[in-house]
Amino acid sequence: MSAECYSDTKEVTEKKQVSTDDKTRKIQNKGQQSKKMKERVNKNKPLKVPRTVPKKDHCQRVTYLYKVGSLMLSKQLEKYGSETASKSVDTLSRKYFNHMDLVSKKAVLKLHPDMKRTLCKQCSRLLVEGVTCSTRVVNKSKKRLPHCDVLELTCTCGTAKRFPVGMDPEYTLFSEKDTVLYEMEDRAR
Repeated sequence: MSAECYSDTKEVTEKKQVSTDDKTRKIQNKGQQSKKMKERVNKNKPLKVPRTVPKKDHCQRVTYLYKVGSLMLSKQLEKYGSETASKSVDTLSRKYFNHMDLVSKKAVLKLHPDMKRTLCKQCSRLLVEGVTCSTRVVNKSKKRLPHCDVLELTCTCGTAKRFPVGMDPEYTLFSEKDTVLYEMEDRAR
């Protein structure tokens, strides 16, 4: 190899190293800038509690459909009894729950965990113990440890929902805690 050719390749490799060093510096600076921006945002602006609910009309529609669906199921249970309601008399209530699910997905709403837990994902049925679902506590651990208990709700369509109940008996959902709204108001001040 000639001296000129060697010097050219050396210059090219040095340029590559400089460009990669510049890229890493930019990435590091960008990370530092974003941290600084976050600190600035947190210091200058207190957290505000929203005065209005976003997508209020969609939220109202979803809660209305949930109430109407559960009302239709209860009326059908009174009229026909629990034996026929579990077969397929509850088609109207299932239609309301299915429509509720579609509206919430279209509007990108987060349903309350209580709503999610009471509906079957596959057939859109309201899970009523002894009527449209059966419940049992399952423990699949070899030693039958009490913290491994799982509550299993099995719908008439065959879909099962599983909720761990043995881990922490005093556990409450974040949305069910009493201090959630108060903490948000305190942060806003």
